[in-house]
Amino acid sequence: MVGSFHRHPPTTKRMPRPTDALRAEHTLTGFGLAILDGIADHVRGGGSFPGHDVAEVLRFLREFLLAVHMRKEGEVLCPLVAMYGEERAAATVGDLVRLQDEVRELLHTLVLFWEPTGDLTREERLGFADAANAFASRVTRMQAIEERELFPTWDAAVPGDEQIGWQQRFAELEGSGGTVDTWRQRLQPLAARWVGSR
Repeated sequence: MVGSFHRHPPTTKRMPRPTDALRAEHTLTGFGLAILDGIADHVRGGGSFPGHDVAEVLRFLREFLLAVHMRKEGEVLCPLVAMYGEERAAATVGDLVRLQDEVRELLHTLVLFWEPTGDLTREERLGFADAANAFASRVTRMQAIEERELFPTWDAAVPGDEQIGWQQRFAELEGSGGTVDTWRQRLQPLAARWVGSR
Protein backbone atom coordinates (compact mmCIF):
# COMPACT_ATOMS: atom_id res chain seq x y z
CA MET A 1 0.00 0.00 0.00
CA VAL A 2 1.43 3.37 -1.06
CA GLY A 3 2.22 5.63 1.82
CA SER A 4 1.80 2.95 4.46
CA PHE A 5 4.29 2.58 7.26
CA HIS A 6 4.77 0.42 10.27
CA ARG A 7 4.51 2.14 13.60
CA HIS A 8 7.14 0.84 16.03
CA PRO A 9 6.64 1.24 19.73
CA PRO A 10 9.00 3.82 21.18
CA THR A 11 12.06 2.36 22.81
CA THR A 12 12.77 3.66 26.26
CA LYS A 13 16.21 3.53 27.73
CA ARG A 14 16.39 3.05 31.48
CA MET A 15 17.86 6.05 33.21
CA PRO A 16 21.17 5.36 34.93
CA ARG A 17 20.89 4.87 38.65
CA PRO A 18 23.45 5.55 41.36
CA THR A 19 23.49 1.83 42.17
CA ASP A 20 24.79 1.14 38.63
CA ALA A 21 27.75 3.44 39.26
CA LEU A 22 28.38 1.97 42.71
CA ARG A 23 28.36 -1.60 41.37
CA ALA A 24 31.02 -0.61 38.83
CA GLU A 25 33.06 0.83 41.68
CA HIS A 26 32.69 -2.43 43.60
CA THR A 27 34.22 -4.23 40.63
CA LEU A 28 37.15 -1.79 40.62
CA THR A 29 37.56 -2.18 44.38
CA GLY A 30 37.71 -5.96 43.97
CA PHE A 31 40.51 -5.40 41.45
CA GLY A 32 42.43 -3.30 43.98
CA LEU A 33 41.84 -5.81 46.78
CA ALA A 34 43.19 -8.63 44.61
CA ILE A 35 46.40 -6.62 44.22
CA LEU A 36 46.59 -6.04 47.98
CA ASP A 37 46.05 -9.77 48.64
CA GLY A 38 48.77 -10.65 46.12
CA ILE A 39 51.23 -8.35 47.88
CA ALA A 40 50.20 -9.76 51.27
CA ASP A 41 50.84 -13.33 50.05
CA HIS A 42 54.28 -12.28 48.78
CA VAL A 43 55.20 -10.57 52.05
CA ARG A 44 53.82 -13.44 54.16
CA GLY A 45 56.01 -15.83 52.19
CA GLY A 46 59.13 -13.88 53.16
CA GLY A 47 59.39 -11.63 50.11
CA SER A 48 60.77 -8.13 50.42
CA PHE A 49 58.29 -5.38 51.17
CA PRO A 50 57.39 -3.62 47.87
CA GLY A 51 57.04 -0.13 49.32
CA HIS A 52 56.33 1.69 46.05
CA ASP A 53 53.56 -0.72 45.00
CA VAL A 54 52.05 -0.72 48.49
CA ALA A 55 52.02 3.09 48.39
CA GLU A 56 50.05 3.09 45.15
CA VAL A 57 47.50 0.57 46.44
CA LEU A 58 47.09 2.53 49.67
CA ARG A 59 46.66 5.71 47.64
CA PHE A 60 43.82 4.03 45.72
CA LEU A 61 42.18 2.80 48.91
CA ARG A 62 42.48 6.16 50.65
CA GLU A 63 41.72 8.50 47.73
CA PHE A 64 39.11 6.44 45.91
CA LEU A 65 37.59 3.80 48.17
CA LEU A 66 37.32 5.97 51.28
CA ALA A 67 37.20 9.52 49.91
CA VAL A 68 35.01 8.89 46.86
CA HIS A 69 33.15 5.58 46.97
CA MET A 70 32.34 5.36 50.67
CA ARG A 71 31.38 9.05 50.74
CA LYS A 72 28.94 8.47 47.88
CA GLU A 73 27.33 5.71 49.89
CA GLY A 74 27.46 7.59 53.19
CA GLU A 75 26.21 10.94 51.91
CA VAL A 76 23.84 9.92 49.10
CA LEU A 77 22.75 6.29 49.37
CA CYS A 78 22.55 5.40 53.06
CA PRO A 79 20.47 8.34 54.36
CA LEU A 80 17.74 7.85 51.76
CA VAL A 81 17.72 4.06 52.11
CA ALA A 82 17.34 4.45 55.89
CA MET A 83 14.53 6.98 55.34
CA TYR A 84 12.51 5.15 52.69
CA GLY A 85 13.40 1.53 53.29
CA GLU A 86 11.85 -0.76 55.85
CA GLU A 87 13.17 -1.07 59.39
CA ARG A 88 15.61 -3.79 58.33
CA ALA A 89 17.21 -1.44 55.80
CA ALA A 90 17.82 1.16 58.50
CA ALA A 91 19.43 -1.49 60.72
CA THR A 92 21.63 -2.57 57.79
CA VAL A 93 22.79 1.02 57.32
CA GLY A 94 23.85 1.02 60.98
CA ASP A 95 25.79 -2.22 60.51
CA LEU A 96 27.53 -0.77 57.47
CA VAL A 97 28.57 2.35 59.35
CA ARG A 98 30.29 0.13 61.92
CA LEU A 99 32.00 -1.87 59.18
CA GLN A 100 33.17 1.35 57.54
CA ASP A 101 34.77 2.40 60.82
CA GLU A 102 36.63 -0.92 60.98
CA VAL A 103 37.78 -0.46 57.38
CA ARG A 104 39.16 3.01 58.16
CA GLU A 105 41.04 1.71 61.22
CA LEU A 106 42.55 -1.17 59.26
CA LEU A 107 43.65 1.17 56.48
CA HIS A 108 45.36 3.34 59.09
CA THR A 109 47.19 0.25 60.32
CA LEU A 110 48.34 -0.55 56.79
CA VAL A 111 49.67 2.99 56.38
CA LEU A 112 51.71 2.59 59.57
CA PHE A 113 53.33 -0.57 58.13
CA TRP A 114 54.04 1.28 54.89
CA GLU A 115 56.15 3.88 56.70
CA PRO A 116 58.81 1.73 58.42
CA THR A 117 62.19 3.22 59.26
CA GLY A 118 63.89 0.18 57.72
CA ASP A 119 63.03 -3.16 56.16
CA LEU A 120 60.20 -4.96 57.91
CA THR A 121 61.02 -7.70 60.38
CA ARG A 122 59.43 -11.14 60.00
CA GLU A 123 56.82 -10.23 62.63
CA GLU A 124 56.06 -6.93 60.89
CA ARG A 125 55.67 -8.69 57.54
CA LEU A 126 53.16 -11.08 59.08
CA GLY A 127 51.38 -8.18 60.75
CA PHE A 128 51.09 -6.35 57.43
CA ALA A 129 49.79 -9.47 55.68
CA ASP A 130 47.22 -10.10 58.43
CA ALA A 131 46.03 -6.49 58.35
CA ALA A 132 45.81 -6.55 54.54
CA ASN A 133 43.77 -9.75 54.56
CA ALA A 134 41.49 -8.42 57.31
CA PHE A 135 40.98 -5.19 55.37
CA ALA A 136 40.10 -7.03 52.16
CA SER A 137 37.72 -9.33 54.05
CA ARG A 138 35.86 -6.42 55.70
CA VAL A 139 35.49 -4.49 52.44
CA THR A 140 34.29 -7.59 50.58
CA ARG A 141 31.74 -8.30 53.32
CA MET A 142 30.58 -4.69 53.35
CA GLN A 143 30.06 -4.56 49.61
CA ALA A 144 28.24 -7.90 49.55
CA ILE A 145 25.75 -6.53 52.10
CA GLU A 146 25.29 -3.39 50.03
CA GLU A 147 24.61 -5.30 46.83
CA ARG A 148 22.29 -7.80 48.52
CA GLU A 149 20.28 -5.41 50.68
CA LEU A 150 20.88 -1.70 50.17
CA PHE A 151 21.04 -1.41 46.38
CA PRO A 152 17.73 -3.25 45.79
CA THR A 153 16.09 -1.12 48.48
CA TRP A 154 17.29 2.07 46.78
CA ASP A 155 16.06 0.90 43.37
CA ALA A 156 12.65 -0.13 44.71
CA ALA A 157 11.87 2.36 47.47
CA VAL A 158 13.59 5.72 46.95
CA PRO A 159 11.29 8.06 44.99
CA GLY A 160 12.51 9.52 41.72
CA ASP A 161 12.39 13.12 42.92
CA GLU A 162 14.78 12.22 45.75
CA GLN A 163 17.27 10.87 43.22
CA ILE A 164 17.63 14.13 41.30
CA GLY A 165 21.17 15.49 41.39
CA TRP A 166 23.03 12.30 42.29
CA GLN A 167 25.14 12.41 39.12
CA GLN A 168 26.36 15.92 39.87
CA ARG A 169 27.16 14.98 43.48
CA PHE A 170 29.03 11.87 42.37
CA ALA A 171 31.02 13.91 39.83
CA GLU A 172 31.95 16.42 42.53
CA LEU A 173 33.33 13.66 44.75
CA GLU A 174 35.20 12.06 41.84
CA GLY A 175 36.81 15.42 41.10
CA SER A 176 38.95 15.10 44.21
CA GLY A 177 39.69 11.38 44.11
CA GLY A 178 39.46 10.13 40.54
CA THR A 179 37.10 7.97 38.51
CA VAL A 180 36.75 4.26 37.88
CA ASP A 181 38.48 4.62 34.50
CA THR A 182 41.46 6.61 35.74
CA TRP A 183 42.09 4.27 38.66
CA ARG A 184 41.69 1.13 36.56
CA GLN A 185 44.49 2.42 34.32
CA ARG A 186 46.69 3.24 37.29
CA LEU A 187 46.16 -0.16 38.89
CA GLN A 188 46.74 -2.18 35.71
CA PRO A 189 50.57 -2.38 36.04
CA LEU A 190 50.22 -3.50 39.67
CA ALA A 191 47.74 -6.18 38.69
CA ALA A 192 50.20 -7.50 36.11
CA ARG A 193 52.77 -7.93 38.88
CA TRP A 194 50.64 -9.11 41.80
CA VAL A 195 47.46 -10.71 40.48
CA GLY A 196 48.72 -12.56 37.43
CA SER A 197 51.44 -14.32 39.42
CA ARG A 198 49.12 -15.72 42.11
